[in-house]
Amino acid sequence: MRTSLALALSLALSLGLSLAACKRARPRDAAPEATAATAAAAAAPAAPQPPPSPEMRTLSGRLAFEAAHRPTGTARVEDVVAALGRAGVALAEPKQYLAATAAASYCAGGHTADGLAVSVCEYADAAAATAGRAHVERRFAALAADRRIVVRGATTLTTTAPPGAAPATRAAAEQAFQAL
Repeated sequence: MRTSLALALSLALSLGLSLAACKRARPRDAAPEATAATAAAAAAPAAPQPPPSPEMRTLSGRLAFEAAHRPTGTARVEDVVAALGRAGVALAEPKQYLAATAAASYCAGGHTADGLAVSVCEYADAAAATAGRAHVERRFAALAADRRIVVRGATTLTTTAPPGAAPATRAAAEQAFQAL
């Protein structure tokens, strides 16, 4: 049930991001908005973009591309999940999800036994990770009831705690992540 819910949430976020990416027509007089967040996002290198091909028109094709083009020189999802496990924060069935949702190169996530949702994303560099966090916080502000995003180098750890989740689990996850 939790896996189905997580998959449904990931797909819903992916769809929302895809729809938001469609450009809306703007009056010719309208000036583009310039903010520190958009400037940081523009300055940060973008996640690798797939070459145009029929395979990339599917979710499975995009996931395969992201998995094959992961950045180097940063904490990998597997390293973070292993560190969390050693700290007593085991993730049940971590799964890859569409990294484009978080403006990342690669992402995977899962849930702990007490319901803490954990997501780990890899970025090209630290600036891209910071811009990715700003993107998620801006784009998915309505879903941020109890979400925290920690940036460490070019990797982010996102935790979202449901009502009743143990705060110690989140603290242990964040501490293990920072210790990598």
